[in-house]
Amino acid sequence: MKRRAVAAGLLAVASAGCTDRLHDLAASTPQDLGVRSRYVDGDPLVEGQSVRSLPEELLTHAASFRSKPEAKAAVLPDQPETMTFVEATSFADDGGESVLVAAQRLTAPEVELRLGSISRTGDHSLRVAVDQAGVRGEVETDDPVVKTLLLRLTDERGPPERVIVSIGGQRAGVTI
Repeated sequence: MKRRAVAAGLLAVASAGCTDRLHDLAASTPQDLGVRSRYVDGDPLVEGQSVRSLPEELLTHAASFRSKPEAKAAVLPDQPETMTFVEATSFADDGGESVLVAAQRLTAPEVELRLGSISRTGDHSLRVAVDQAGVRGEVETDDPVVKTLLLRLTDERGPPERVIVSIGGQRAGVTI
């Protein structure tokens, strides 16, 4: 416990000024799960991986990646922040320990996505609750835009096999 607090403190100091948020010590996150998130205002994913590739009535989407080449191929070339996050990930299929999940939502322009909580729903399954910040109440718009939350998940039990992402009352499941 003490070692975890020291590590979190060192990471907080080392990452001062970054837009990433550290969540590995949140009360709602299992202690054996390391999480980093990055909010992206827009759609950094190519067609076929993006929420824009789904039918109109589906507002929430999740995509997962186990290898760096797979993740890099899914990111648009003009997305340096997203590519930096991908490059910093030690992917499970490349000999590392992490997987990357992109949670997306079609919503109003003033909405931002924030990691709310993570819980285990099985031995190798996770439920990720994503909060919509910036507005109160129901969010409706005639001209929705894409909001993305990138999640780097490092589980001491091994990479998760399934992740359910919940945003604004809608869920999207992804098999990793």
